Amino acid sequence: MKMKKLFLVVLLVTTLTFSMTILMTNAVVDDSVVASENLDQASILSFVTRHDVTITNEFTSAFLASDYAINAGITSLVFNSASTDAGWKKLLEDPSKSIDVAWGGGPALFNTMDDYGLLYHIDNQTLIDLLNAVVPDEVAGLAIKSYDASDNLIWIGNAISSFGFTVNHDFLDDYGLPVPNTWEELATPTYYLGPNIKAVSFGDPPLTTSNTKIVSIILQAFGWEEGWSILTRIGANSGIYPGSVDTRAAVVTGDVGIGMTIDFYGVIAKRENPNTEYIIPEGQSIVNGDPIAIASFCDNFDGANAFFEYLFSLEGQNTWMHEGLDRLPAVADAFQTPYGQTRTDLYSLYNDTLANEGIEFDENLETDLLQFTIYYFHETIAGLHNNLRNTWGTLLTALDDETINGTQFQDLAYEMGEIPYTMADALTLNEEYQSSATRASELETEWRSMAKARYANIICQIEGTCEDEETPFIIAPVLISTIFMAALTIIRRRKQK
Repeated sequence: MKMKKLFLVVLLVTTLTFSMTILMTNAVVDDSVVASENLDQASILSFVTRHDVTITNEFTSAFLASDYAINAGITSLVFNSASTDAGWKKLLEDPSKSIDVAWGGGPALFNTMDDYGLLYHIDNQTLIDLLNAVVPDEVAGLAIKSYDASDNLIWIGNAISSFGFTVNHDFLDDYGLPVPNTWEELATPTYYLGPNIKAVSFGDPPLTTSNTKIVSIILQAFGWEEGWSILTRIGANSGIYPGSVDTRAAVVTGDVGIGMTIDFYGVIAKRENPNTEYIIPEGQSIVNGDPIAIASFCDNFDGANAFFEYLFSLEGQNTWMHEGLDRLPAVADAFQTPYGQTRTDLYSLYNDTLANEGIEFDENLETDLLQFTIYYFHETIAGLHNNLRNTWGTLLTALDDETINGTQFQDLAYEMGEIPYTMADALTLNEEYQSSATRASELETEWRSMAKARYANIICQIEGTCEDEETPFIIAPVLISTIFMAALTIIRRRKQK
C-alpha cells in the first residue's frame, strides 16, 4: 500500500513538473512571437490609398531600394485600397488596421478624413523644414498644402494635376464631331449620337475622385443650378463607367470620342493611342495637389517620415515621371534633373497647366458638399442612366420633327437637369447624409424617385399623355391661343352691339 502511495506521489510530481515545463516553454515561445511581430511591424509601412497598383508597385520598388528606406529599416510596404470615403473612414478609424500613411485621392477626400479627426498633423520639424523648402503653399493660385486652425500641416500635395478631357480624333472624324474646348459643349445635342452610341465617357463619382473633381469644377464654374443642368445633359450624352481607368480606356479604344480625365491619364492615353489628345477646358479647370498625410493611428512614425523624405526628394519626384505613371511633380526642380530633362512632354504639360487661367475654386465648399455631390449624381444620372438617355433622345427627336420649337426645347432641356434644392439645402442634406446610413439610404431613394418622375414627366409633356392636373407643355400654347381667340371674339361682338 505504501509503495502504491509512493508511486502516485512520484507520478503526480512528475506530471506537475512536465506540465510546468510545457507552460514555461510556451511562455518563451509566445514572447518570441511577440518580439518577432514587433520587429516585423517596425519594418512595415502601411497605407490607405486610391492609387492603382501601377503607382504602388513603382513606388514600392523605388523606395525600398533607396537609402531612405534602408536607413529607416523599412522592408515592406502594405497598401490597403478603398474606393469610397466610407471605406477610407473604416480603415483609418480602426486602430487594429495600423494605417500609417494616407496617400492619393484628392483634397476633398483628405479634408473629409481630417473633419473626422483621422489625420495626424506633421510634427517632425526637420520634415516640415524640408517640405517648406521644396513645395510652395500654392500653385497657380490654389493651395496644395492644408493646415488646421493651429497652423499645423495636415496634408501636402506630392504631385499636381489639371482636369479636362481626352479626345479620340479618329472617333470624332468618323462621326463628324468637332473637337470640344469647353465643358458646356459636351452638354449640347451635337454629342448625342443615338440610343446605342455614346460620344462621351464619364466616371461614376463614388468610384473615381478625379471625375468627382470634374463634377465639382463644373458646379463651381457655372453656378449651382446651371452646373447641374450641364452635368445632366453631359450625362445624357455619355456612357457611365465604374472608375477613372475604365473611363480612360473607353476613349483610347474608340468606344467613345471624349473621355473625362485627369491630365496624366491623358498622357497615358496618348502613349496607348497616338490619335488621342488631352485638352484643358479654356479657363475652366484648376490645378490640384495630390495629397499625402500621416494617419491618426500611425504606428510607425519613423517609417512614415522616411517615406515623406523620399517622396519629396528629387529622386522621389522623378519616380512620378516614370513612364506609365506620367505625373507632374510638385517639386519643379525635378524637371532640371537628368531624367526630368528627358520628359519634355510632361514639362510642356506642366507649363500649359500653370498658364491656363482657371476658375476660383473653393476646396472647403467642395468638401462641405461632397457626399451630396457624389450620391446625387450617382442616383439621378448614373443610376437612372437609361431613363435619362431615353428622355434626352425623345426630346431631341421632338425638336427634329418640330413637335416642339426651340424655346420649348430649351425649357424642357433645363427642366431635365433642374436641381430641386438650393445650395443651402444641399449643405444641410450633406450633413444629414453623413449622419447615418439609414438617412443616407432615405435620401438616395428620394433623389432617385424625384429624378425618375421628372424624366417621365418630360416625356409625357412631349407626347401629351400627362395624367396629372397640370396642362401638358405641348398642349398649353394651343389652349392659350384658343382662349385668347374666344375672348377676342366676345369683345368684338360687344363692340358691335
